[in-house]
Amino acid sequence: MHNGVIDIRSIKGWSSRLNFRKKLLILFIALILLPLSLQGAVTYRYFSSTMDDKTERYTIDLVRQINLNLDRALREMQRLSLMPVYDEKVLSILKKYDGTMGDADRASSEDYQKMKLYTSAQAYNREEIRGIHIVSNSGIFFSNVDAMDVPNVWDGRGDAWFDEVERSSGAWVLVPQHKPSYYLKPVAEPVISVARAIREPSTLERIGYIIIDMKLTAFRTILANLNFEPNAHLIIMDGNQRLLFETERQAGVSAYEALLQNGSSFHLNQTDRVTLHEVDYMLVQQHSSYSGVSVLGLIPTNMIQKESRQLGLFTMWFASLCVLVAVLLAIIVAYRLTRPLIRLKNRMILAEQGQFNQRITIEQQDELGQLGRGFNRMMEEIERLFKEVLLLGVREKEAELAALQSQIRPHFIYNTLESISMMAVRSGAMEASDMVSALGRLLRYTIDKADRLVPLREEMQFVRSYVQIQQMRYGERLRVEYDIEDGAEHILIPKLTIQPLVENAVFHGIDPKERGGQVWISALCLEEVLLITVRDDGAGLEDAEIAEWNARLRERTSTNSWKKGAGHGIGISNIYERISFIYGNQGDVTVDGSKGYGLTVTVTIPLT
Repeated sequence: MHNGVIDIRSIKGWSSRLNFRKKLLILFIALILLPLSLQGAVTYRYFSSTMDDKTERYTIDLVRQINLNLDRALREMQRLSLMPVYDEKVLSILKKYDGTMGDADRASSEDYQKMKLYTSAQAYNREEIRGIHIVSNSGIFFSNVDAMDVPNVWDGRGDAWFDEVERSSGAWVLVPQHKPSYYLKPVAEPVISVARAIREPSTLERIGYIIIDMKLTAFRTILANLNFEPNAHLIIMDGNQRLLFETERQAGVSAYEALLQNGSSFHLNQTDRVTLHEVDYMLVQQHSSYSGVSVLGLIPTNMIQKESRQLGLFTMWFASLCVLVAVLLAIIVAYRLTRPLIRLKNRMILAEQGQFNQRITIEQQDELGQLGRGFNRMMEEIERLFKEVLLLGVREKEAELAALQSQIRPHFIYNTLESISMMAVRSGAMEASDMVSALGRLLRYTIDKADRLVPLREEMQFVRSYVQIQQMRYGERLRVEYDIEDGAEHILIPKLTIQPLVENAVFHGIDPKERGGQVWISALCLEEVLLITVRDDGAGLEDAEIAEWNARLRERTSTNSWKKGAGHGIGISNIYERISFIYGNQGDVTVDGSKGYGLTVTVTIPLT
């Protein structure tokens, strides 16, 4: 990847290195995974969106139903609060105890009894009502609650919420959660009250108050009949956003308080998304125009998406199972389809290595079967041609070697050289005698030996004789070092392998240098091959020329000669051809070096 862009060439290179079976397998898997993944993703997104919409609509309907039920309950409480206005007995009793709040002493027992019966009758069979209280202007307190639990006289000015009732001008007031001071015993939980001032119908003067205390269980009863999420929050507020009721706190956290701290704005009859204590909620709001009450539903987003996640999990597992089955089928199909091709490829590799007797069994009648039959016919023809060409090549090489070895056949040359050597000895010219003797050994090795392979020891004797003659010519300008590994002297190598390399090193590496140079000859056994190296410190060649020579050597053409002088050596190319002919791909000749640092020629001969 370069600057965020995928290198297309690297992808192509990677794909080109894959075999046909892997490519076919990848294609099958891609064709399976792509539509399956696309269909699963589209289905999941559609179902998830549909489920979210349905859950949102269901929650809105549920909150609206809660609001309607609350309106119904509050309408009933409002009706109860109006009943004293239409009862002459209640009005007459309240008129008797007019005065300043808190200044009354005590009402008569008869009045207490009448009011007790009246309030008890109103509260009869209403489990949601904690108490119904009627208070005169002077504070006389009438109630259906046991007389031991409430006072006879009560001063409402001590409770902050009572001021709102006084200022209501006869309209009903919904008082949020509070604990009234008129309960003499501790109240287990707050109450919600519906209260109003009672006015004399004819004069509209206030003569008292009615207070209806509702238990919080009234709200729980309303919710109990509705299928509301257990982990959801439900908040009921009055028109001033004061808390009337809230479902159970979870982990001690109040959703109402969190909303206030979060600074959330309440939009009537709308749906919104909020985050409280790092949890995402869907907020559904419904407002009652009758009571001014607002119902807020907070549904955790993860609850809304629960069914979507379940579907996603099911889809993932089902898709994984389908993919597993599909991959297994793809592997089986890919292997069955490519098995004949793999078998054909293996046979072709063996044929490439020279085993032309390869045949394959034909089982199919399709294109692969036709390809197999064509391969069998090709192998038969190649095997026939190979045998013909091999016999012809062997005969040609034998003739070439025989011609090289018999260029100077007459024996009189030996006798002449021996005579010259004896004359040189008699004349005291020992160097000339040694030179003639070395030349005789060269000719005898070249002419008399008819074997193709000779021990390395004999080849090195021939090389030393050649070097001896050249050192007589060049003197101290030519220096030669030998490094023959112990035990390598008995290894058979092709005749005339090392001397042509030494000749090239002398004439093309050492001769052009005014000060001469040095030649290193080494033979080393490494693992299962014999490495013969001839290196000089002459002028060398450019890297491009060396690469060209290595390439030209492997063309195995008669034109690949290594800068032969007139009649000097048989050339590196000829050595490479003979090595390849005798040892096949296991033998090799390589050229290495650099400009100004000499040249190195390495012959590789297998030991097995």
